[in-house]
This record gives sequence, structure tokens and C-alpha cells, in this order.
Amino acid sequence: MKKMVVLTAAAVVLALGVLIGVTGVAYLPVSIALGPCLRDWTSPSSYGARASPLASTTFGVGSGTVRVCYGRPAARGRTVFGGLVPFGRLWRTGANEPTRLYTDTDLSIAGIWVPRGRYALYTVPGPDKWEVRLSRSILHWGNDISPAVQSREIGHAEVPSNSSISYVEAFTVRTAPASGDEVHLIVEWESTRVVIPIRPAPAPGQ
Repeated sequence: MKKMVVLTAAAVVLALGVLIGVTGVAYLPVSIALGPCLRDWTSPSSYGARASPLASTTFGVGSGTVRVCYGRPAARGRTVFGGLVPFGRLWRTGANEPTRLYTDTDLSIAGIWVPRGRYALYTVPGPDKWEVRLSRSILHWGNDISPAVQSREIGHAEVPSNSSISYVEAFTVRTAPASGDEVHLIVEWESTRVVIPIRPAPAPGQ
């Protein structure tokens, strides 16, 4: 009996190790760990060299922590928005996997109420405004924007699109402070700059 318990425990530990290694602790509560930015190992594209490296930014919002993981393509002389990335079409907001946002606290993102958890951040770029979309589906390749992925969306909102101060060769996601507890998530590439406001979610009833 004791041997069976030991073997069962070992099997559980092994299964948990495989799960964590493959998914980046995607099934553990964010209150335990946000999880690292890992490749989607279910895609054959993850086993070769990448032209667009995996990058991340981690920052605080109120009393919580937020991590954004994204693929970082370069313009390389191409027209990006309205060319490489068509206007009016759902985009993974980077390269490779969809851009992913992990939060251990409830947030308001561009007015979308976002419970703590892990999400894919999709956008629909336009010449004057972008649509921001958040989906609970994160374990897939970025351009797999299937009906199943879209069915797990939790909300969408529009934000203005502006010109960047200087040319940005590599797709960049960074933050800038704003008033109070608000943080601006800044998405920049080529000559475009988009600001997505993030703040702690209001308490129920407010």
C-alpha cells in the first residue's frame, strides 16, 4: 500500500512537471505564480530559430503585478500598418504566439473589466484607432484566430492610434506612468504609437 502511494505521488509530480514545462504554469492560479514567458511547444515553429525574439515587460498596477509576453518582429524597411499588418484585420499584436497578459489582480483595461488570470491580447489596427480584444485562450499559435479562440473573448474596446515621436524598428511594448494608479501600456512599431490605459478594477458597486 505504501509503495502504491509513493508511486502515485511520483506520477503526480511527474505529470505536474511536464504540465509546467510545456504550458508555463498556465494551469496554476496566478495567485501562486504569474508564470514565465514560454514558447508554444505545440507548434513546430517553436523548435527552430526565430526571426522575432520573445520579449516581456513586467510592471505594477495598484497592489498587483502584470506581465506582458510578446514576439518582437522588426520592420526591416517594410510598410507595417496598412501593409504587413492590414488595417481592419484581427492581429496577434506581435509575432509567433499571441501577445499574452498575466495579472494577479483584477484590472480595467481600456474600460474592459479583466479578472485576474491569463489572457491573449489581440488588436484590430486602423489608421486612426485600434480595437483591443482580450481572450482567455492563450495556449495556441498566434495566428490561430479560430472561432473557438474568439468565443473565449471577454471584451473589446477602442483606443486612439497616434504617430510615434521617432521611428521604432522593432515592435515594442512598454509602460509609462499616468495619473493616480493608472498605467499606460504603450504599443509602438514603425511610426505608430498606441496607448492602452490600465488601472485597478473598481470595487463592486462603484
